[in-house]
Amino acid sequence: MSAAPVLSAEETGDSPVRHALRRLSVYLRRNLVYYSFWTLLTLGYVAAFVAFPMMVGWSIEGAMDPDLPPEALQTRFIALLGVAVARGGLRFFSRLLVFTAAREVEYEMRNDLFAHLQSLPQSFYFDWRTGDLMSRCVNDLNAVRLMLGPGLLSIVQTPVLFLGVLVAMFVLDPTLAMLVLIPYPLFIVIARVFGSTLYSRSLAVQVGLADLSNQVQEVVSGISVVKAYAMEDEQASRFKRINEELYQRALRLVWINGAMPTITGMLPAVAMWVVLMVGGASISKGEMSVAEFFIFAMYIWDLTFPTFIMGWVVALVQRGSAAMQRIDEVLSVEPSIRDHEVLEDVESLRGEIEFRGLSFRYHETDSDWALKDLRIRVPAGSSLGVVGSVGSGKTTLASVIPRLYEVDDGQVFLDGTDINRLPLKLLRSSIAMVPQDSFLFSTRLSDNIAYGLPPDAGSERIREAAEMAQLAKDIHELPEGFDTLVGERGIMLSGGQRQRTALARALALRPSILILDDTLSSVDAETESAIQSQLTKVFQGRTVVVVASRVSTVRDCDQIVVLDEGRVVEVGRHHELVAAGELYSRLASEQAASERRRKLESDLVESTADESGGAAK
Repeated sequence: MSAAPVLSAEETGDSPVRHALRRLSVYLRRNLVYYSFWTLLTLGYVAAFVAFPMMVGWSIEGAMDPDLPPEALQTRFIALLGVAVARGGLRFFSRLLVFTAAREVEYEMRNDLFAHLQSLPQSFYFDWRTGDLMSRCVNDLNAVRLMLGPGLLSIVQTPVLFLGVLVAMFVLDPTLAMLVLIPYPLFIVIARVFGSTLYSRSLAVQVGLADLSNQVQEVVSGISVVKAYAMEDEQASRFKRINEELYQRALRLVWINGAMPTITGMLPAVAMWVVLMVGGASISKGEMSVAEFFIFAMYIWDLTFPTFIMGWVVALVQRGSAAMQRIDEVLSVEPSIRDHEVLEDVESLRGEIEFRGLSFRYHETDSDWALKDLRIRVPAGSSLGVVGSVGSGKTTLASVIPRLYEVDDGQVFLDGTDINRLPLKLLRSSIAMVPQDSFLFSTRLSDNIAYGLPPDAGSERIREAAEMAQLAKDIHELPEGFDTLVGERGIMLSGGQRQRTALARALALRPSILILDDTLSSVDAETESAIQSQLTKVFQGRTVVVVASRVSTVRDCDQIVVLDEGRVVEVGRHHELVAAGELYSRLASEQAASERRRKLESDLVESTADESGGAAK
């Protein structure tokens, strides 16, 4: 269950902190049952807390009375024990409820945050660092939980405890109660002095943790590059600088965290001094009984820990508020790609694609267009090849079809329906896309191929897809076959194997539209030829968009478009474009010449190796 919608800070006119707390209140209301029962138990605990010193004084008074029968004294002791047990039980269950509620809020917020991250477009991740997002999902959420657990417990419970104790003390001795109260208003001054500093320094630590997480994530993900360039020392130096900055920020926070509890802990000590000085004098004058003195002393003693811990709690709340603000920054990002309010009633897609004057740029402020005025029609069941130089817009064209990027209405149509009016679930379940970067999950090879398939899909479907992607011939070389763990991002496989695994994953879905974005760039010519012979069968009955750098990859497509700087400069079949002598023809000639050079070099190496082997014999 996702959180109720919360208006943005701009729409509400709130400050970032107030808007973050407004969002947090949504989760608190959803767990109102926990907090309602916790409130009742807290009131019961406060009553037992106030009653216990009274019962101690009553028992002491009875023990000092020689005329009190033993049975009556025993009754007072049993009542004292009962109040002590009740106070302990109510304290335990009240804490259990509020800590459980905090865990529930953390659980719900983490689910909502993860779901929200999946709903955001690819452009969001161009501006946000992975390590920063991980820190918000882990460190910041933990800080919010502590604020809603121990923090909220003390913030709500301690004032009620103080109120109950003060009422009891005023009933016993108003003058002494007034004197005892003198140091406590200083806490408000202390909280105001330390509060803003705690907030700013807590936020600085959270940001430092995000920077550190991002550095670790980047190095671990790119460890092969780090080692290949012998940059271990340089990366260690960068990490040390970031770690040192975090260390200094943490130390500055430690000074505040250490100073505030120390200062607040002096308040009960001053109050106890007042009780000893004034109360002792009152006992000697006969104005106060020993039992009443013990009651006052116990109240001050019992309030020592809540007062002392309030310094830590204020720090906890300030840090939690800073963390909630960072989480709210992510949750406040509106997904630009989502289902529109008005959707067409479409049950399935045949696969006809049409671009009607498609123009696209990544940011509104960009002066250059990634795609400009594209007009292409791809009949259902046909194939479209897309070629062009680096940066010509090939991948962007492929990405707008499944709405990985948002385009304006009236520019891209599937089966005659604007893609912005198709349900996202239907649209993307009808399309399988194999991107240039063949991302694999750190699980079994078979699980990677079956990604997106229903749970009841059989292993035969996985094997069939592996055969079509020319991956099956490599299975026997893997230690556990299809059950081999491929490692993070498929590190256990070669680049070609990763691409073929990603291709098999797409083929296993049997989609209406298949998009291959330079899928065969990491395989050799022989494997490419074998895959293409299999793909000829796969292409039948479905629409295929083949984005490629090599002309040989698209030569058999029903139509080929050539892009240059985001515009269509040529359209036709392979033989027509070669005969035209334009950009496509030049690309074909250059790649053919390059392939001949590679073959000659390969033959020369083999010939030299044969001659060396013959001479050795």
